[in-house]
Amino acid sequence: MANRVTITVGGTNYNVLTDDPPEYIKSCAEYFDSQFSEINRSAHLPGLSVAVLAGITVTDEFFKTRESVDNLVNQMKEYVAETTRMRSELGELRRELDRAKAELERARRG
Repeated sequence: MANRVTITVGGTNYNVLTDDPPEYIKSCAEYFDSQFSEINRSAHLPGLSVAVLAGITVTDEFFKTRESVDNLVNQMKEYVAETTRMRSELGELRRELDRAKAELERARRG
């Protein structure tokens, strides 16, 4: 079910239809508006130019975040592989220890 949400960017209200929760859309709009306002204060450009620069800024943050997430996922995969190898090695060492204990016990009984 679509939600009708009113957001404000650059002092202009926009009505948005979305399946996402209204709070989420408002949060996205508030963040974008903060980027828009920051650029607008420092550059004094036409609204469309400010919107484009704000969009590029947010997209840059998105790409950098996505790259960080991809790196973390790869690192986690490496940790999982290393943990699997270590568990296998631990199992081998336990079996070796059990064999050594059994051999020692046989030697003691002798």
